[in-house]
Amino acid sequence: MNLVEIGTHKNNIVKKHQDLVRNARYGLSDLSIKTLSILISMVKKTDDSFKEYSIKLTDLKELIGAKSHNVDTYVDRMTTELLSNPFMIDDVNKVNWVTIAEYVKGSGTVKFEIHRKLKPYLLELNKNFLQYNITNILVLKSAYVIRLYELCKDHYLEGTRYQNKKNIVFELKIDTLRELFQIPKSYQYSSHIKKLILDKAIKQFKEKTDIKISYTEQKIGRKVDRVLITVTSNAKGSGDFLASRISFIKHIRNNYKNKILIRADEQETKKEKLISVSDDGKLYNQNNPDEVFTAVQGNILWDWLYDLAKKNKLEILNKGD
Repeated sequence: MNLVEIGTHKNNIVKKHQDLVRNARYGLSDLSIKTLSILISMVKKTDDSFKEYSIKLTDLKELIGAKSHNVDTYVDRMTTELLSNPFMIDDVNKVNWVTIAEYVKGSGTVKFEIHRKLKPYLLELNKNFLQYNITNILVLKSAYVIRLYELCKDHYLEGTRYQNKKNIVFELKIDTLRELFQIPKSYQYSSHIKKLILDKAIKQFKEKTDIKISYTEQKIGRKVDRVLITVTSNAKGSGDFLASRISFIKHIRNNYKNKILIRADEQETKKEKLISVSDDGKLYNQNNPDEVFTAVQGNILWDWLYDLAKKNKLEILNKGD
């Protein structure tokens, strides 16, 4: 089986059959959904079979925004979850997402094999499929919100494809939402579904993705039975480079190559370091160009730079240099 590796400059497109978006019932964590989406983005539209897919832990950390100290814990939980939490589209068959999900000791990589029964949903897609840029979901903070994004995006693309409209409205029954997303029965509509899924999605989509939504409730008696969701395009959210660590790093790499991002003093020698990003995207010291920061050092520096940028304290962005 051919091995496909991923870097941070990857194919960003997720492409999946509509049945996997609208009819699949499953419950995964947000980090597992993000990893699964990264795997799907590695499947080429010309492929007629799945390959073996490999992701470096350093790339995975950057893509999903995991902290350095919890990557190992996350990988263990994620691989177990993808192997043990199948999805269902009908009431008979359960299908696992992957057949292999293992950390290769000493290599710093995780290898995956996508289950062959996913072929109809990921390969040879000519119609009835959803396609979107993965950066839209990597910045979202909830598994439910990620899945709602896919559902809304699918309805929006289908609606704008066949209707000359800017706003697309679709109906979503609360019981259907519960079933598809595997929402616990203990979750109430007002305190959980409305507050933690619908309202959170409105805020996150507007700030971080390429769509915006609003909704109105439809009641039977006093009970909210369904919602009518309106979906519109949102160029502002998709262009916000501070929306996530990923989009920030990409923005810096694309626009500030070999420029001084920040000045920092070496703790022991007190020598000044002029931190810049090289043509190949690595952080280095301009006072000593041979000093290229390791992946671990780079992750710490990117965290620091991103934190400063969010606080409006990264001067180079204010100067527009």
